[in-house]
Amino acid sequence: MMNKINFLPTQSQLIKEFYEENGYVIVKNVIEQTHITAFLQELDKFKLIKKYYYFAHDNHKFEKLTIDQAGLLEHSILNPLDMPFQKRFGYAASKIIWSSSVSRLLASLTDRQKHIMWQSIFIEKSHGISPHQDHYYLDTDPPGNLVACWFALENIKEDAGSFFVVPQSHRGFLVTRDRKTPIFKDHDGYRYKVKELMETENCKMVPITPEKGSVILWHPFLIHGSFQNKNPRLSRKSLIAHFLPEGYTLLRTSQPKSTITSTNSDILLPKKSILRKMKESLIYIPYLLQQIL
Repeated sequence: MMNKINFLPTQSQLIKEFYEENGYVIVKNVIEQTHITAFLQELDKFKLIKKYYYFAHDNHKFEKLTIDQAGLLEHSILNPLDMPFQKRFGYAASKIIWSSSVSRLLASLTDRQKHIMWQSIFIEKSHGISPHQDHYYLDTDPPGNLVACWFALENIKEDAGSFFVVPQSHRGFLVTRDRKTPIFKDHDGYRYKVKELMETENCKMVPITPEKGSVILWHPFLIHGSFQNKNPRLSRKSLIAHFLPEGYTLLRTSQPKSTITSTNSDILLPKKSILRKMKESLIYIPYLLQQIL
């Protein structure tokens, strides 16, 4: 039961100690219920759009907005704060991710006052994610200082494809990626190595079913993932965000070189050049045209 302890936001020292020992921590009553309600209202409006395309996190492709028979969004959304023409939806998500309560939690773990948000995800329906360490995809330079956050927007049921962790695995063997190998080129081999490691070390996957308003924070070396949904009628509404303590850059890149302030002055955003903004917009154009046609 020690691995499933839920802390309160005020227990900062206990939160840090548990995180350092186990590689993750669960903190309840972090997100204001009014912010969750506002976001879910915007989600309902978003799901009524007849034609819309966005970049899905679960398969890394542009997907048409699709609702399944249970009324759930079929594909997860990568960077929901940046979707074209969905300012209200993105703003509602930002009120949760950029909240001062989240900023204080991050500071208690990293001893840095400010943090840069890098990548966000919205998931309503779990498709299952194989065991992995975030380090393969995203980490700081030097490694091991990224902090990931999982925001529970409802009471999560285990049959909905719950999040799982392998406690203390952040202190074991780290499966790395060759810097010269493009991401995902060796993905199958990477997943096999993680599976082999778990079998060798007899790792146990511990399911986590947090209450609405809770946040899970975890280390980039921690082995984690999510189970396959066993009940198609159950949703698993959640947001995910990754944070770099200020002063660090991303591993394998020189980014971010500069930052801008979000609505919460302690949460920073990477500053994008005009050229980069234009490139990101151009990628969307073919899909946005399909909305009109």
